[in-house]
Amino acid sequence: MDRKPEVRLSWKEAQKLQVLEEVRAGRRTQVSAGQTLGVTDRWIRALLGKLRREGAAGLAHGNRGRSPAHRIGDRLREQIVNLYRQKYEGFNLTHFREMLEEREGMEAPCREILRRILHQAGAWERRREAPRHRLRRPRREREGELVQLDASIHRWFGEEEPLLALVGGVDDATGDVPYAAFFPQETSEAYFRVLSGIVQHRGVPGAFYTDRDSAFVVNLSKNQREWAGAQGRIPQTQFGRALKELGIEWIPAYSPQAKGRIERLWGTFQDRLLHELKLEKIRSLAEANEYLAKRFLPRHNRRFRCPPAHPDSAYRPAPARAVRDSILCWKESRVLARDHTFSLEGQAWQVLPCAQILALTGKRVEVRRTLQGQLQAWCGAQRLEIRRAPQLARRPLKAAAPHDYPVRGRVRR
Repeated sequence: MDRKPEVRLSWKEAQKLQVLEEVRAGRRTQVSAGQTLGVTDRWIRALLGKLRREGAAGLAHGNRGRSPAHRIGDRLREQIVNLYRQKYEGFNLTHFREMLEEREGMEAPCREILRRILHQAGAWERRREAPRHRLRRPRREREGELVQLDASIHRWFGEEEPLLALVGGVDDATGDVPYAAFFPQETSEAYFRVLSGIVQHRGVPGAFYTDRDSAFVVNLSKNQREWAGAQGRIPQTQFGRALKELGIEWIPAYSPQAKGRIERLWGTFQDRLLHELKLEKIRSLAEANEYLAKRFLPRHNRRFRCPPAHPDSAYRPAPARAVRDSILCWKESRVLARDHTFSLEGQAWQVLPCAQILALTGKRVEVRRTLQGQLQAWCGAQRLEIRRAPQLARRPLKAAAPHDYPVRGRVRR
């Protein structure tokens, strides 16, 4: 006598078997059983036929114990786990899937299947995050209307390497990164070069949204602010002066959460760019900036860019190169002495004769230091030729001579 294979029924299937047995025993109608199980009486008759032919095993699902046709093979699973542990450890799942397709040439499964494969192999742990309640400011409607500008100070080349500053901006309307670059420190020069890159590649934006770093605002005490206001002078930084000359509005943020879009951008960069620099074994600023400009930023913008609400761009055409260089620089004002010299940072500079301006004595000149490190002197629209002035020899101070004349007053004996 052939014995039927033993089948373990789930709790739901066991309840279904109990209801069908009541129908077979005549204690319940087929309509009542259908209402209890949430099916039609026709399906109840079909289940009764299965129960009569196959017994309780007929109530189990037909695919139980079978391997799915689209299941990923063990060899591919092992390859995915090895690649993650050996090359891409620390990558998030979406980034890991992109790397498998771009660098390994694999037809990678979806994100959730990758998570399941890595979790079963013990290579992935669930990351729990506390829910946060936020009300986001709506995006600007046009591209270039507002650019959030900031710097991310991080050990971009590894924990043993020094801190570097990644300075860049993100478009508020599209999430696009118009320009970014690595610098040794967060300085005014770094922001000048980023502004130059944005203007050169995209144009002049409408406004910048930044924090209150010393590169953007002169931090004065209350008394100093009141004194400057009483004199009608508003002190500004060199970068602030450049924004004013370019016609770019400056909007200050009073908390990191206010400029949350670029703060989230730095989180993405520290998750993705950090691992890619390690993967490429990049350890110098030149190599990092080249990889950032040619490979990472184009791919990032294609991946994360969203269409603006209004199709027209708010970027204005970039000024000519000469005008741009005359704005993106450091400027100081000096008055020429009688010998046609001026002093800057402890060094005297000689202004050579100019055929266009005959009388230069007492003229106020504008001294510029360009991003290329060149020092220039301008009198209005005329550039003056300058050179280092010879240092004057200082006479040594003579010792005071003793008094050889009588001192008036009462002499004590």
